[in-house]
Amino acid sequence: MKSFNQLAILSLFLTAAIWGLSYSAQAEAMKTMSPLIFVFLRYLLGTLMLLPAIFFNKKRPDKNLFTGGILCGICLAGGEILQQFGLLYTSAGKAGFLTALYVIMIPVIGMFINKKSTWKIWCASVLSVVGAYLLCSDGTLNKIGNFGDLLMIICALFFAFQFIAIAKFAPEADALQLAAVQFFTVAVLSGIASLIAGESCTWISIADTAKPLLFCGLIAIGFACTIQVAAQKYVHPATTSIILSTASVFAVLWGWLILNEKYSLTNLVGCAIIFAAVLLVQIPSKKVS
Repeated sequence: MKSFNQLAILSLFLTAAIWGLSYSAQAEAMKTMSPLIFVFLRYLLGTLMLLPAIFFNKKRPDKNLFTGGILCGICLAGGEILQQFGLLYTSAGKAGFLTALYVIMIPVIGMFINKKSTWKIWCASVLSVVGAYLLCSDGTLNKIGNFGDLLMIICALFFAFQFIAIAKFAPEADALQLAAVQFFTVAVLSGIASLIAGESCTWISIADTAKPLLFCGLIAIGFACTIQVAAQKYVHPATTSIILSTASVFAVLWGWLILNEKYSLTNLVGCAIIFAAVLLVQIPSKKVS
């Protein structure tokens, strides 16, 4: 079991690295495609990617698969959709920080569902939020209270429940099947949301967005999110969220390497604090339920 735990942790770091790169791809995609349609198409691609593997695996679906997958999908879709709408009313810096609040929400929610956390998880969660504040600092975080900020906080709550839901259903479910149901649920809900928002799509916009769409759909969703589901069989949800919070650090690294973005000393200190939180959570301690 220890070896599985270590492999799961390494897999989560790989997921974070891929998610970090997907931020640059998403930014590029927004130049040629509406946000909700982009969410719909990439999750649809992620679902289609898993279907051949599920077919050849020929594993009989668990009776709780659809309940768990749909619940996880609703939570994930809620976070994704609220985040996209929230960005219409608030800055990217505040959005990044407020979304990262899911890290501290998970152990708090865990107190009410008998999913206790150790002192190191509490400390690492606080460090992750502080690190996210410094990393996302762009001079606009001193005033929080507009409608977009509220949407981002609710978005973070949806992401927190998604981590907890995966932790509940993943141990008993096939990872590929659970991920596919979750992705398809997000695709359906984001598709409905795009219709309500009046977004439109053409074959030209799909062609222009092909590269970031394929990366975000097949790699960031179909591959990386499936890894997350599989890894959470062996890792505490709060620990998972802290490790995956390094996606913002990888986003900085990829942005610097690929987009030639510049970052302040404050931003880099935030990166260092997030990494310190990840190291802290790896310190051995007594197992909790």
